[in-house]
Amino acid sequence: MVDLRLFPGLLAPPSGLDFLAGLPAEEGLHLVAFGEGAIPALQVAVREQAKSLVLLSPIVRKDALLAAKVAALRFGLERGGVEGFAQVGRALFFGPESVGDEEIFAAWREGLSREGVEAWLSRVEALGDERRWLRGTGARVLVIQGAWDAFTPPFYGKEVADFAKGEAVRFALEGAGHFVPWEAREEVLDLVKDFVSGEGFRPLPGGLAL
Repeated sequence: MVDLRLFPGLLAPPSGLDFLAGLPAEEGLHLVAFGEGAIPALQVAVREQAKSLVLLSPIVRKDALLAAKVAALRFGLERGGVEGFAQVGRALFFGPESVGDEEIFAAWREGLSREGVEAWLSRVEALGDERRWLRGTGARVLVIQGAWDAFTPPFYGKEVADFAKGEAVRFALEGAGHFVPWEAREEVLDLVKDFVSGEGFRPLPGGLAL
């Protein structure tokens, strides 16, 4: 039986990761997560022995750099409400090919609420180091990030791939930022489709792939 579960996190646009639902996959449990949704996905992977784990712009630990960015986002919320948060977020979450696109920005902004933003900030502010969960699962891991992600730059994804106990592969997509699933939707769809189906998976040393 195929079981594919989505963990879109709290900052995803209203459409979430629905475009990845129903993909053909190998038999077993497959988990796809965005942002801080990586943490509950990792916990499920350990408890239920997942076959594969796709992490999109994963947030699994907080360091001083990430803490400073989160503090700037909270300042934006406190001074300018949801609109203030969105304007600071625009500089951190979007890549060069979409940062000026009003339609993409408006679609994301529409889904933001004060309650949801507060919940996301609190969750990331309380984050410790959750990379240990990667050592508890033998699931194969795919990490996808935007090469221009200013919020969680590609070295965060490299850490995830390096910590993975199972086989791991990592892609950084040019032109995209932290919201890579929606900025580079077709590329992400193709990569995830090949990965969960078991095709096109060729890990190389260092967590990279052909």
